[in-house]
Amino acid sequence: MLVEYNIAMPCVHYLSSGITGRLIPMPWFSAAMIVVILTASLELGVVQSSTVVGYYSHSCPAAEKIVSQVVAEQFATRPLVAAGILRLYFHDCFVEGCDGSILLDASPDGTPPEKRSLANNNTATGFELVDAAKRRIEAVCPGTVSCADILALAARDSVAISGGPRWEEPTGRYDGRVSLASNADGSIPGPSFNLTRLIHSFANKTLDSRDLVTLSGGHTIGRSHCANFQIRLYNSSGTGLPDPALNPAYATALRRICPNTSPARRATLSLDRGSEIPFDNSYFVQLLAGNGLLRSDEELLLDGSMRGLISAFAANQRLFFREFAKAMVKLGGIGVKDSIQGEIRLHCRRVNRRNSGSSPRVPTPPPPIMRSRAPPPPY
Repeated sequence: MLVEYNIAMPCVHYLSSGITGRLIPMPWFSAAMIVVILTASLELGVVQSSTVVGYYSHSCPAAEKIVSQVVAEQFATRPLVAAGILRLYFHDCFVEGCDGSILLDASPDGTPPEKRSLANNNTATGFELVDAAKRRIEAVCPGTVSCADILALAARDSVAISGGPRWEEPTGRYDGRVSLASNADGSIPGPSFNLTRLIHSFANKTLDSRDLVTLSGGHTIGRSHCANFQIRLYNSSGTGLPDPALNPAYATALRRICPNTSPARRATLSLDRGSEIPFDNSYFVQLLAGNGLLRSDEELLLDGSMRGLISAFAANQRLFFREFAKAMVKLGGIGVKDSIQGEIRLHCRRVNRRNSGSSPRVPTPPPPIMRSRAPPPPY
């Protein structure tokens, strides 16, 4: 078993037990002194960058329940909000890491944030759900729970309430202070990516081909705009013809809903044919039948090992659920900020003002949790 700590020497600058901010030349340090300093850093929780299950169990025990309640309330009237939150979380993690940067509005100088990138503008949804959860949590635990963690928990609960797996989500993230549309456009995998670009995009985030297939299964819920796949219907690879990989009957049905006109590009269709709300393994079944909506979906079938995994998921929903839970925990570890790199935002749409007296408290983590690196299976 492992106790997970992330120790960084910058902790020394922030020790308050009689240690000044001056850097002492290394020759003055003895091995014993270094051990004392590092131990004090851990005890004070000065720099926290790793995530653990139950991070808020002492500082804000109601946090996870509040997020679950808000997700349930909004899902009851807008079930597609679950897909919006899942997509929002994925897009957040793929840019600056899982730091809630996608939630930020434009900075005072007007620089477009991530939510105004080509990948997100007018299509990213779920912001209001995160705002609602943040307001309720701030009322009981001010300055304690990060927006990044709220988004991660909301993604987990959105999958579960849609019928999918529920897993133990590690928390303890800090909120990022940088959000740039230009960074998002170069980082988020697109619906027209070929297999090589998809694999490269995921590898850049320490995700492998198995994660690629598994996380693509999130397309079992939600809808997509015609603009994301219209070229497959009318001019695949510049041929002036539909994509031959598409089921002909499915292609005909798609062309009726998405005619080759500009206004039609705003129309939407289910990513998983005939099944846009329940979270299940239908996406993989449809993919094998030639009913994959996006080119990025269809490309997964070109690799033999990926196709084998798709077939396994299509035949075994429990296997897919188990692997999806594991992949989501892995996704949630990308680019986690510590208390120096990030902050606990008071409002999810804007960074905290510096030197305004409104800086929130640094959350106090619970006692170290003994656990293995792999989360327990959801079943």
